[in-house]
Amino acid sequence: MAAAVVDAEIRIEQSLQTVRYAVAAMFGGTVTALLILALDFERAVESYAIVPLTALFVMQVPILRSYLRLRGRGRPERVSRRHMRRIEVFAGLQGVIWAVAVFLALSEFSPTDGLVMISAVFVWAYSSAAAYSTMPITSTVFVAPMVAASFLGMLIYDIADWGPLLVLFSGTAGGLIFIITKNGRATRRSVALGETVKRQKSMMESVSGQLSKYISPKLYQKIFSGEQQVEIVAKRKKLTVFFSDVVGFTEITEQLESEQLTALLNSYLTEMAAIAAEYGATVDKYIGDAIVLYFGDPDSLGVPEDAEACVRMAIAMQRRVRELGSEWRAQGVERPFDIRVGINTGYCTVGNFGSEHRMDYTIIGSEVNLAARLESSAEVGGILLSNETHSLVEDWLMCEPADAITVKGFPRPITTFRVMGIYDDLHEEGRVFHSDVQGLRVTVDTEAMGEEGRAAARATLEAAISALDD
Repeated sequence: MAAAVVDAEIRIEQSLQTVRYAVAAMFGGTVTALLILALDFERAVESYAIVPLTALFVMQVPILRSYLRLRGRGRPERVSRRHMRRIEVFAGLQGVIWAVAVFLALSEFSPTDGLVMISAVFVWAYSSAAAYSTMPITSTVFVAPMVAASFLGMLIYDIADWGPLLVLFSGTAGGLIFIITKNGRATRRSVALGETVKRQKSMMESVSGQLSKYISPKLYQKIFSGEQQVEIVAKRKKLTVFFSDVVGFTEITEQLESEQLTALLNSYLTEMAAIAAEYGATVDKYIGDAIVLYFGDPDSLGVPEDAEACVRMAIAMQRRVRELGSEWRAQGVERPFDIRVGINTGYCTVGNFGSEHRMDYTIIGSEVNLAARLESSAEVGGILLSNETHSLVEDWLMCEPADAITVKGFPRPITTFRVMGIYDDLHEEGRVFHSDVQGLRVTVDTEAMGEEGRAAARATLEAAISALDD
């Protein structure tokens, strides 16, 4: 099987080389033929050598046509054996015609002109054998008739004695055989090596593709590009950390068969991973139904931008979970998933932790614990932010204060904020009016107002207008 693949690749290389060197071959053959005619045109005519030489000129037409037709094409996917046989037959036909032309010319040329012509033919033969390095059969059937006719003609027409002629023939034939054989073997070794490298590369891509599913895509790219070293080292960075969890997952597992639960969980995690990738999150880990993500490492757009991307991602996830719930109910799932989300921004330790034999790229620190605590304190289907994260997104995100929480490692209760929605989205829905210009920030939540609230808001706005008029 491997030999067949190598043979197929060699045929492709041979076909490409035929096109690449077509013009050079035409030029070399034309120059050699013109040299023979220039040496003694009258004797070339008298010996009828002009006839095969003219035939050789005519044969350049299909070569030129093929070159012009194929020069702009890319690498072919396959080349048939029949195609290569046609090339070999055409080359052999040219070699025979060259042999006839040389033999006829030697019958009338003077010994001096004959030796000059033979020298030109030998140069042409060697250059052809070297140029078509990947094509041993083509080179052989082309140069062998030329060389044989040259020595036979010199012997028959007494252009040289048989002793020196035998030495010259042995050297010429041996040199050509060495070049053609060496190039043929080198081509096969090169192609075989290329196929081996290609197979190994394909295998490495397959393995690395599978390994990429076990680590964050962003971290995977850093490692395989050489930007990230796999060593036990950590650093402090300001990250935005995301925790999510399926509400009542234990009870759900008791209600579903394991196969159905597995399909449901994998579908949910796949959807969440796609959204995380869209917003540029780094996946830290999956803990059963829980997801831990973070923004700010290995790449960061800036702390405010990382926080914004994380919150927008969380909103998109909650929206997608609600859509999935409708789809799952239609499939007969009585209790679809609902999730809680906690988000915190702060300095964390991020890097490789473990041993030289097994390590994990992850995040640790009190800020990570706070994000987990925010998630457990969030409402079903809600998103709970720390004060740090809220301060980074409050310009475009509507939140309301939630209960403060006490977290181990923090000396004071943590102020939290419940995400209500994005101002622009709420404005389009007609639920909220929000404007933030220099010196003025107005947010009107019509759904949260009763009649008394509306009256108070109206009075406040009228007082603000009066202040502006004054």
